[in-house]
Amino acid sequence: MSAFQDFSRESSAVGSMDDRRRSPRFELLGRLHGQVVSLATDVRVREISLGGLSFESAIAFPVGAIHEFRLQLGDRSSVILRGRVVRCLKHGIVDGTLKYTTAVQFIDDDLPPNDEARIRDLIQKIA
Repeated sequence: MSAFQDFSRESSAVGSMDDRRRSPRFELLGRLHGQVVSLATDVRVREISLGGLSFESAIAFPVGAIHEFRLQLGDRSSVILRGRVVRCLKHGIVDGTLKYTTAVQFIDDDLPPNDEARIRDLIQKIA
């Protein structure tokens, strides 16, 4: 898992001041392996919901960029989803490297009907 640290922390729905979200978010911190497929770049998935995900990386992703993301659990179950970058902020310096936190919204228009079920399955395995 190259750039990942295995934090194996209990996942839980993450509350926030923004309760307008369509789906609850689940905090992952190392329980889900993430990769930006087009860049062959590993990312540290922080949270996931049916509507999107957030991740940490050493790369700043431009807002509006569309990427495919491979998400894989330790049992090798995985899904590839398309999403649009909606926010990318400097997170801070970790181990001497500048890190960014990026928020992605899954692209509903391109989601085959079974992909939502696959996301639900991943979340159920984590929860």
